[in-house]
Amino acid sequence: MNQSLSLPQRIILLWLVITIGMLFHQFFSLHNLRFGADVIKSGYDQTPPIELTKRLVLYVLPLMYVVVNAVWQVKTVRLLNVVAAPFYLMFHTWHFAHEWGKMTDPVQWVLLTFLVIWSGLLVFSCWKWLKS
Repeated sequence: MNQSLSLPQRIILLWLVITIGMLFHQFFSLHNLRFGADVIKSGYDQTPPIELTKRLVLYVLPLMYVVVNAVWQVKTVRLLNVVAAPFYLMFHTWHFAHEWGKMTDPVQWVLLTFLVIWSGLLVFSCWKWLKS
C-alpha cells in the first residue's frame, strides 16, 4: 500500500524539519559554552537587537507557513511558499559557503549540509505544488 505524503503535507514536514535543523544548528553552536570556550565576537558585549530580530523572523516565518499551509491551500499560499522557499535555500547555501573552512565541528557540517538539501527539496516541492 502506497501511503506517500501529499505535496502540502511534504511541504509542511520540510518546513518543520528545516526549522528544527536551524534550532539545532544554533543550539550546537552554543554548546561549547559548557567547556569555557570563548564564543563572544570581538567588539561585542551582548547580542545586538538586530541579530535577535533576524533569528526570530528566520524561526517564526517557517512555522507560520506550516499553519497557513495546513489551513489554506489556495493559489496565494502556494505562491508565498514559492517565494519564501528559495530565500531559505539561498540563505542556507550562503551560510554553508561562508562557514566553509571555518567550522571544525562535524555536527555543524552535517546539519548545514542537510539544511541545504532539505531547502532544495522544499523549493522543488513548492514549485511542483504551485504548478499542480
